[in-house]
Amino acid sequence: GTAEKHDSFIDYVDAPGGDIIEKFSGKLLAQQEPDASSFPSGGIRNTFEARGYTAWDPSSPAFIVDDTLCIPTVFISYTGEALDYKTPLLKALSAVDKAAVEVCRLFDPKVNKVYSYLGWEQEYFLVDQALYDARPDLNLTGRTLMGHESAKNQQLEDHYFGSIPPRVAAFMREVEFEAYKYG
Repeated sequence: GTAEKHDSFIDYVDAPGGDIIEKFSGKLLAQQEPDASSFPSGGIRNTFEARGYTAWDPSSPAFIVDDTLCIPTVFISYTGEALDYKTPLLKALSAVDKAAVEVCRLFDPKVNKVYSYLGWEQEYFLVDQALYDARPDLNLTGRTLMGHESAKNQQLEDHYFGSIPPRVAAFMREVEFEAYKYG
C-alpha cells in the first residue's frame, strides 16, 4: 500500500494584518517529521518512538493527480527503519548498481554508474474482447502467431504520436489509478 501526507504551502506574513501567502520552500522537501504511530511497525519500534521522517526522493519525478502535486518521498522511522516500500527498493537498486559496476569494470574500468530500469513502460497492445475471442492464436497462446503486416507498415508516426482514442485514454487512466494505489 501507499500512504499520503497532504501539506499546503502556506505561510503567514510577519507584518500588521498577518496576511496569508502561498510560499513554497525547498527546505520543506528536504525532511519533515510526520507522526508515524499509525503505521504498522511489525514490532521494530516502541510506541514512544513514533516519530517518522519523510524526505523527498529526487530519483522519482513529481506528478499531478487531479489538482494535487504529488512529490514522491521516502518514509523512515526515528531509528532509521523503512516505513514504506520505496526505501527498500532504493536500497536494492543501489546494491544492484554497485554489483553491476563491479562486473562492468571487468570490461571497461571507466564505468561509474549503472541505471536499473524497471516498470511497465513497455509497449502494449489493446485488443477488443470480441476480436480477441475470434483469434485462436491469442486464445490458446496469448500471442499473435498469424496475421499480416499493418496497413501502414509502421511508416507513419500516427501509430505512436497520434491522438489517443477515448476508450484507450479511459483504460490508461484506470490502469494509472490502480497502479497509483499500489505505489
